Amino acid sequence: MTRSLEHELMRLLHGELPSARAAALRERMKGSPELAAEYERLERTWAALELPPPQGVPPGFAGRVMARVAASREPARPGALSWRAAPGWVRAAAAGCLIAGAALGAAAGGRWTGGGAAKASPAPETALLQLFGGEGEDAGSLNDSYWGEVADSTLDGQDTTVPGYESPAAPDGGAAAEQPL
Repeated sequence: MTRSLEHELMRLLHGELPSARAAALRERMKGSPELAAEYERLERTWAALELPPPQGVPPGFAGRVMARVAASREPARPGALSWRAAPGWVRAAAAGCLIAGAALGAAAGGRWTGGGAAKASPAPETALLQLFGGEGEDAGSLNDSYWGEVADSTLDGQDTTVPGYESPAAPDGGAAAEQPL
């Protein structure tokens, strides 16, 4: 028997052959006892391969599984975050931000009070203008003062002009004022 004929017998056994081809193969088995015997052998083998009927889940199985899961977990408080669960880089970044915030706060606090003991607090608007170097109507915008302070403190007097670069014109059509970086 050829491999292709055995394959066709398997397809007949599983009901995968078209009805015309299945009828022709059954006619051929009637005339060939060897082919009929091979089909019966495949049929007996297939019947022996059937799986036993499924068994039910044992009583209490789900409860035992859930008890093991609960025992393997750490007791967690609702809404609590744990630094132990955070990756190392998250803890390092948080520590860096805390240190940077403390340093920035100390620097701004020393500048705010003039480096000495705290004085009576001025009004917030006045304090901001004093902090960023402006006084009165001609002080310019708070934004300009802030960025001027940032540039002064970070560039330490370095030349910030870019060779060959011209500032774009101001929105009102005039020349734009040179802005520090």
